[in-house]
Amino acid sequence: MQKKLEFLGNLGVFEASDYLYQKERYASFIYPSVCGNRIVRLFKVLLTNNCKFNCLYCANRRDRDCPRYSFDVYELAEIFYSMWKKKIVNGLFLSSGIEIDNNQTQEKMIDVIKILRKKYNYNDYIHLKILPGVDEYLIKKGKIYADRLSLNLESINSLYLKKISKEKDFSKNLLNTLKKLSDLNREKPLRNGITTQIIAGCSEESDKEIMSFSYYLYKNYNISRVYYSGFIPVLKTPFENKKPCSLQRQMRLYQADILIRKYKFLPSEIPFDKKGNLYLNKDPKSLWAEKNKEFFPLEINKASFYQLIRIPGIGIKTALKILEIRKESKIRTENILKKIGVKLKKVSPYILINGKKIKESENGKIESEIYCTIFDEVI
Repeated sequence: MQKKLEFLGNLGVFEASDYLYQKERYASFIYPSVCGNRIVRLFKVLLTNNCKFNCLYCANRRDRDCPRYSFDVYELAEIFYSMWKKKIVNGLFLSSGIEIDNNQTQEKMIDVIKILRKKYNYNDYIHLKILPGVDEYLIKKGKIYADRLSLNLESINSLYLKKISKEKDFSKNLLNTLKKLSDLNREKPLRNGITTQIIAGCSEESDKEIMSFSYYLYKNYNISRVYYSGFIPVLKTPFENKKPCSLQRQMRLYQADILIRKYKFLPSEIPFDKKGNLYLNKDPKSLWAEKNKEFFPLEINKASFYQLIRIPGIGIKTALKILEIRKESKIRTENILKKIGVKLKKVSPYILINGKKIKESENGKIESEIYCTIFDEVI
């Protein structure tokens, strides 16, 4: 039992989609995930690592020489519930290899979470992975018991998917199933929405191609999040000698994703190098600001919300605080910004306070330089 638990739990690392997990390695199969305003300690596990597919990168690929294990549905439900009662974990992420039949495997996965809800009266977080190509009635059934559903797209189109998995049909098995999730979620939204995952650094997509596809998904599929799982080479697979995706690249993908998802940037506004990849030496928001000097400096007392969040060093929460302060009175000194957590050194090249530009002097103190403004343009 323990050997099986360790093995199928540890294989969850290859499902890990969060930069946080790979940066902060948690013990064994416990996986931290951001859920709303809290970090959920997920028990991330596979129902089985038997799989009929032969994806070139995957630890569970059909032709890989490795131990094979499967949980009984009652066995897995009991293991998780015991860990939850002991407060070792506070959420479940259930995925699986695909055995003989997609629908049959999905049915077993749903049985696990149904047992938790009905038998054990478990009412905390469940993330259920939907398998490619399953029937719609199973998605509806899983939706009854899960807080979040997700489907791994793995790649961004048929051409790139064929480089890593010749047996999967991108349009029929993956994108079509994601559309079913999307349509059902629009009818009655899940508490934590639907997500998908793209493997970065496996089939050689450029970052520009990835972010353009993510933008398409956010716009058309009602996706809560696109996750970017950095490729990790696995021994005894055809890709065992392939270079892994760096954590730095993953971080930049997530930063670019936030700009598109929350800050209303278009993919065409994100700075990419000549090969279509994100620059690793600086975050994309700062690079955009450097390349769009005509947009700045912005008067802190007049800038709109969406102008404020384009300023490096000012995020959504800080922008909202600035708007709240402005309801009461003008912002007259940089100390007011400092009190709400603004990093003056970072924002100083991009803002004006009552027509004055703040800059850092040689001794590190902030001093003011007067700018004349006519129609919000610096002259």
